[in-house]
Amino acid sequence: MAATGASPLMDKTPESVLGGFGAVQQLASACPAALRAHWVGGADGASIIPIGIFATLHALRVAYEVRKGVQVAGRQPLLQELFMMLTFSFGGAILTGLMLGRVQPWLENNTTVPVYATAYLLMARMPGDVVYRLLRRLSPMSDVFLASVDGLVRGYGVTSAGVDLVRNMRGHPVSDSLVAWVLVGTVLGSGGGLIDDVLQISRARWTFRTPSVFTAISLDVKLSFAATVGYILSTHAWSFAERAPAFPLSPLLDRVLALVPHLSDQEAQLISGLLCSAVLGTTAHAQAARYAAAERAAVATARRKKFDGHEHPDSDNSSASSDDVDSASD
Repeated sequence: MAATGASPLMDKTPESVLGGFGAVQQLASACPAALRAHWVGGADGASIIPIGIFATLHALRVAYEVRKGVQVAGRQPLLQELFMMLTFSFGGAILTGLMLGRVQPWLENNTTVPVYATAYLLMARMPGDVVYRLLRRLSPMSDVFLASVDGLVRGYGVTSAGVDLVRNMRGHPVSDSLVAWVLVGTVLGSGGGLIDDVLQISRARWTFRTPSVFTAISLDVKLSFAATVGYILSTHAWSFAERAPAFPLSPLLDRVLALVPHLSDQEAQLISGLLCSAVLGTTAHAQAARYAAAERAAVATARRKKFDGHEHPDSDNSSASSDDVDSASD
């Protein structure tokens, strides 16, 4: 096609500031396919499990965090814990689906819910607690790894499955709504926490309350909002002159937006994923240390209570040796 056939809008599209970095281009191009890769094996490379590798790791991450939560707050009936697991896993998709009037994506195939449910059963009800004990033994490495994977998935999710989903709804007024772009991207990355904040589904007895997000914004909401807005600005996806031509300040606002360094969609998605991965991984390391301290304190308290309830029979006549105390508290 001749160069003269390009539109004026395309001619004004700036080059990416990372265009000269070949390694970045290759990584940005390879990541989307890697995130969609399935477990494969055999000579023919057939799929072993009909779900993506990163989706499986995301399921393990959510199951692990839910299990740690109920381990501290108190175990609940299986169906209640399972409902909590699925809500945290698909909360963002549930809320954005309701907002946009779309079919719930987790209902569109026969594998997503069974795989996520299986992940929780392995984490919470497996004989011997093998999976959970293994992850606890590997903590904080396991916490950081799973959180980093979750961050990468989230960063790509709020951009490609959030912002791009709305702006590509051609012919629908919502595709020209900047509010919808930002809101859908933010909610998609933090929906599970928002539902729990309102309904308290992580507690034994649910209660409907005013969301605390209006007084203390959670890290998930902040991170999802930052990734969404950063993606919109860096890709120059929004143009006031194109989408709000009647607004008198559109030319001025477009000049301000043009000051933001331009990235291609794939590059911006990569940056978003790496940002979310780094933040959640770092946070998980700090939280793992606090959880381990709380776990040790809970064990010590349980041992003291056990000792107080089973006093040594010779305690009235002679003081117990350290070996006797250890024996009574085991």
